[in-house]
Amino acid sequence: MEIIFKLAGIGLITSIVNQILKYCGKEEIASITTLAGLIISLLMVLDLIQSLFDTVKSLFIF
Repeated sequence: MEIIFKLAGIGLITSIVNQILKYCGKEEIASITTLAGLIISLLMVLDLIQSLFDTVKSLFIF
């Protein structure tokens, strides 16, 4: 449940920074920050998927 709040926080911070940068006329940097938020979120999810696969693997190894 904690990971959901972390992902939501990353999404909120990314969107706020994105809107501020677009307002200031820095569209390129806004796109980069959005991409950075997406990459960070994907890395967090990939870590969870790796943990899930390790758990499943340990269940079926005798």
